[in-house]
Amino acid sequence: MHIRPRDIFTFYWSMNGQIDFDCHEFFDNTNLAILEISLQEDEDNKRRYEWLLISKETLSVKKMQLKTRDGSSWVQERFFDLGFLKYDSKSGVFIEAAAKDLHHLEHKGCEDIPKAYLSAVNSYLLENLVI
Repeated sequence: MHIRPRDIFTFYWSMNGQIDFDCHEFFDNTNLAILEISLQEDEDNKRRYEWLLISKETLSVKKMQLKTRDGSSWVQERFFDLGFLKYDSKSGVFIEAAAKDLHHLEHKGCEDIPKAYLSAVNSYLLENLVI
């Protein structure tokens, strides 16, 4: 088994006050979701990549600072300020840095992101990341 590149899923918004972003990764379980997204940074089509942690209980969004990454054809690892994510094409595990809680995750397609998550991400981006 090897990790196949995931299709990039672009979210276009037609209303004012909405932000266009591409989704690259989506992980989900009963308590939280993790997204890797990219935003256009300038007119040269440079992209800024962000990893976001979503609490399902409150729909609060936190940016995860990527510290380092590692991977092989079988498994990928991402080390963040908020924890450690290890995943393959079907599943993943996130270990929180502060609480040491272990979260088993399903690796889903970006087209499966619930609208409530998209709304929470959009609100977060409007408040925190977009100038």
